[in-house]
Parts: sequence; C-alpha cells; structure tokens
Amino acid sequence: MICSFVHSKKILICSIIVILIIGSFTLLAYSNQNTALQNTVKMGLESTASVMATQISPKELVALKPGDEGSEQYMAITQKLRTMRSMDDTILNAYILKVNPDQTVTFLVDDLYPVDPQGSAKIGEVSTSPKMDILLALSGPTTSKEPYTTRYGSFMTAYAPIDDAVYDSTGNTYAVLAIDVPAKDYTDATSRGGLILLTGFISMILAVGAIFWFGRRDEKNGR
Repeated sequence: MICSFVHSKKILICSIIVILIIGSFTLLAYSNQNTALQNTVKMGLESTASVMATQISPKELVALKPGDEGSEQYMAITQKLRTMRSMDDTILNAYILKVNPDQTVTFLVDDLYPVDPQGSAKIGEVSTSPKMDILLALSGPTTSKEPYTTRYGSFMTAYAPIDDAVYDSTGNTYAVLAIDVPAKDYTDATSRGGLILLTGFISMILAVGAIFWFGRRDEKNGR
C-alpha cells in the first residue's frame, strides 16, 4: 500500500510539472503571436495615417473657426478626407485635431459632418480620446495603446502629425490627423491564437494521460 501511494504521488507530481511546463510555453507562444499581430496592425494604421496627413496643408486649416462646418473650405477638406479613407474599407472615420497651448485637444475637421451633422464632432469640441496618445503624435505617427470608448463608439485610432513646414518651413506640427477603425475589428485581427491554446490544451491532456497510463502499467508490473 505504501509503495502504491508513493507511486501515485509521483505520477501526480509529474502530471503537475508537465501541465505547468506545457501551459507556460503555450501562454508564451500565444502572447508572442498576439503581440506580433498587434504591432503589425498598428504599423499599418500608422502608415495609412501618415500618408493621409501629407495630403493636408495647414493652409487649409488655419482659418477654420467654430461655426465654419458648412463652409466651402470645410467641406473641401472633409471631401478630401473621405476620398482618402474610402481606399480602406476598415476605416470608419478620418478627422483632424488641434492641440492647444493649454494641452487641451479639440476637433478641427470631422469628415462625417456632411453625412451626419448631429453625430459628428464640431470645430472646437474637446476630444475625449486618450490625450497622451495624441500628444505623442505631435512628434511622429502613433496609435492608441489599446481600444478605447467615447460617446461616438469604441475604436482603435492611429495619429499622424500635419507639419506646418509646407507653408512656413518651421517644421512644427500644426495639427494631428486621426483615423478610427472599429475596436472589434482590431481585436479580431490581433487575437488569432485560439489554435495555439487548443493545441496546448490537447498536448496537456495527452501528456498527462500518457503519464498515468505508463505509471499504472509500471505499478501493475511491480516496478
């Protein structure tokens, strides 16, 4: 009886060790794959936002003030933004933000205004998106660290600076261009490690089953 108990204890310990080892490697592989996918998607979004930002001149923005949403100048910018984002069906919205001297972030242009005046942001409206991500975009393309939610919905956003060098050669960021994609689309595109988890789970079952089978067989053989 004592030998049987000791043998069973060894089998249990071996099983736990195998589960821990396989589980650790499975979670590591899952995490690495999702991180790689996230980086790839973010880089793609940053690249798209950067290209779009180069097509917007600060000259088109400098005179805009609250109440100009229906002006010819405003409409021309929204049309340009809609044309550019129409090349990528995953982009829901393209808009331009202004970082003010007091570090508040306000909207300058929302390309949804012509089709949805009530559901779009107006000039001067304060943005409730993660401000730190927008501030980082003053010096280069970036994305929100993770999906976030505002009153307009849940999004993953890429930002790129609009440089005023095109008209006065100072090389400063005049505004920030932003593009939104649905948070669900981003999550779906970066969470494809289900097969890794399934494989790891099956491996654990097979390994533990083998340990118990061989352990019981050795016990019966008196080893």
